[in-house]
Amino acid sequence: MRTDGCGRREQGSRDWRMLPVALTVWAAALGTRWLSAAVMEPASDGWWTDIGVGWVLAAGAFGAAAGVCAGIAVMRGWWRPTRAAVWMMTMVCCAALTACVSTWCSNAIVWQDPVSVRVRDGPVHAVMHGTVRAPVTVADTFEADCQSEARLTQVTIDGVSMGTSAAVRLYASGAQCAVLERDARYRLSGHLSANEFGGQRVRLTLDDAHGARLVSSPPLGARIVAHMQEAFFAVTDDLSEQARVLVPGLTIGVLGSERYVVRSSAASDIDATYAGQLEERFRRSGIMHLMAVSGGHFVLVAALVRRLCAWLLAHRYVVAVVTAGAYLGLSALMFPSDSVTRALTMGCLTAAATAAGRRPQSMSALCWTVVIVIVARPDMAASYGFALSCAAVFGIITCTGAIAARLERFLPAIVAEAVALTVAAQCCTLPVQILMEPAVPLMSVPANLIVTPVVGTATMTGLACLLTAWCCPPVGGALAWVAGWGTKVMECCAMWLGGDDRMTLPWADGVTGAVSVLGAEAAIAALVTAVDRLRTDGRRLQARTDEPGEPWQAMRNRYERIGLWINQTPKVFGTWEDQADHSPDNRGKCPAMRRD
Repeated sequence: MRTDGCGRREQGSRDWRMLPVALTVWAAALGTRWLSAAVMEPASDGWWTDIGVGWVLAAGAFGAAAGVCAGIAVMRGWWRPTRAAVWMMTMVCCAALTACVSTWCSNAIVWQDPVSVRVRDGPVHAVMHGTVRAPVTVADTFEADCQSEARLTQVTIDGVSMGTSAAVRLYASGAQCAVLERDARYRLSGHLSANEFGGQRVRLTLDDAHGARLVSSPPLGARIVAHMQEAFFAVTDDLSEQARVLVPGLTIGVLGSERYVVRSSAASDIDATYAGQLEERFRRSGIMHLMAVSGGHFVLVAALVRRLCAWLLAHRYVVAVVTAGAYLGLSALMFPSDSVTRALTMGCLTAAATAAGRRPQSMSALCWTVVIVIVARPDMAASYGFALSCAAVFGIITCTGAIAARLERFLPAIVAEAVALTVAAQCCTLPVQILMEPAVPLMSVPANLIVTPVVGTATMTGLACLLTAWCCPPVGGALAWVAGWGTKVMECCAMWLGGDDRMTLPWADGVTGAVSVLGAEAAIAALVTAVDRLRTDGRRLQARTDEPGEPWQAMRNRYERIGLWINQTPKVFGTWEDQADHSPDNRGKCPAMRRD
């Protein structure tokens, strides 16, 4: 293994060159998003607050990008007008311009869409053609039974037909929920109105009678995925109540209580009170993130695929293609989310690096993921799910090693690594969590440590159940039962550590809370670093004092010199007359250190 600089760059995940570009793209997208809102929606309620939040976040991201640029310039000697510095500044400026143009055009298209224009004047009844783009889940409002997302292609209002590309949040009730399928095309009839919550600006409430009529069935691939998911849910219906709620959440990213069941049965009925209590306990204990599909699923699948390819001595091109195919297949089986988008994009980039014969650089892959996703979908810049996923990966990449190195002095290496992983991810995601909910889960670290030994096994058995339940239900049921024992540990941990309101620390909300928690983390990190530096310097000084050398050679450390000056100055003036003493025992010592 190489030990020079090139070797370290190849091994590690600390290629920081793209970090200023990624931060600039994110900041530019946020700033342009809220600037366009100020220009296009000057009369909307509370727009000034949103603009202020947006510009604060944008300014912070720009400042972070500038700081990273300055740090890299200082470390690499780029303070001179070298070619590298010019290229870095050029990339940052081009990235900012690209993000601004992409975000402004995206917002302008949405703003000028016929559906958006009509709903700004109030609710309107319309007949539409569109495609359902998400699985059907239980509605989060009391007005409907189920919900989904749809992309409209044509709308008819007051007898006038117009083309559209509006994305809407779809709500239905009764028999209409049984008709809706993902990736199917429908003729829809209902009321369009402005949506106050969620990423979609328009809400569609279907008519009860003939709200949805099937125009074309889903493609073959979508039907296969739906069949596999339904078979998976069928085998989990035979498990205990906690497993029916948690196993689907751990495996495909949706809790069993959130799935809309078309045919009512005793096995499919989940106590809503219990499911709500369980979700709240998971949130208080800080392990709710386990119920969302993240990079952990992709890491497990990639490790399995690469072991198989290594056993078969496959070429790197084959490894890259098979790995990318596994990523695409896994993302198709999962419920769509922003974290899945991040994991899929980053996984494909690492597969491309494998095909090119290069070691994957996690930091570079993360930065390129941010750039690609935000430029292609500017709305992701304001997504909490995407921000949480990126922040967790960033913390794991940058902080895990340093934290683990310090913890290994007191803990076994395996325990130190697990604690460091949890602490790094939690610290980096906490500011985003504060923006979502102003509370700090105090038991997050111990809760994650308790469930860590079973998460990997439960996830793998859940994925195996998903892949086998459609063709061999008994095997799928056995695998689901094993996964249910893993989720049982999670349930016990959540009920124990999240059963009291005192397990969470109330915090200031909004940008103020996020900035304050970030400042608190920075202060704690600085304090720990200073204490660790003092201990290291003290040990070095102690080692030097036993070696012969010139006077004061062992006292060059600034901390020790300051301490000695404070402690020994009074004695120096009291024993100044001893300077003339040149006995062999006192030779080479300062007056304060000579023997009386």
